[in-house]
Amino acid sequence: MSDLWVEIEALVLEGVPMNSVQGRRLAEQTEIALTRLLEQRGVSTGALTSEAEQHKTKNERTAGSQTMHLPVNANEARWAEELALTLYRAMDRIL
Repeated sequence: MSDLWVEIEALVLEGVPMNSVQGRRLAEQTEIALTRLLEQRGVSTGALTSEAEQHKTKNERTAGSQTMHLPVNANEARWAEELALTLYRAMDRIL
């Protein structure tokens, strides 16, 4: 079994009023939810390609933007679940 490392440099949530404490909590909950998804569903076979091949095509890949629509009163846990699912789907497309 190989380790999979995911690093997100920036995540922009336009129009979401969130302070820094809420943002950190959302990041932690999203990490937990994404880890759970990866453990339950695994990764695509594209993620299992050689490191050299991944490095070669790394600059050719772009995740693009994703749109999520959640209720105005959605809490951080709901945001985290939706973000994790969106990230999982994006990873599946680009790996």
